[in-house]
Amino acid sequence: MPQLQRKTNEKVKVKKEKELLGTLLSVMGVGLFVVLSWAAVYLLYLSR
Repeated sequence: MPQLQRKTNEKVKVKKEKELLGTLLSVMGVGLFVVLSWAAVYLLYLSR
């Protein structure tokens, strides 16, 4: 029984790590969009 429980725990851990990686990539993508948007507005401000 302990071996079955260990395999189940490992599968759950791998699944959580993949979900966390997806969350990290999503947050980084949104952050990059915000930074690029601010940079574009700032450059537009400087050009006028």
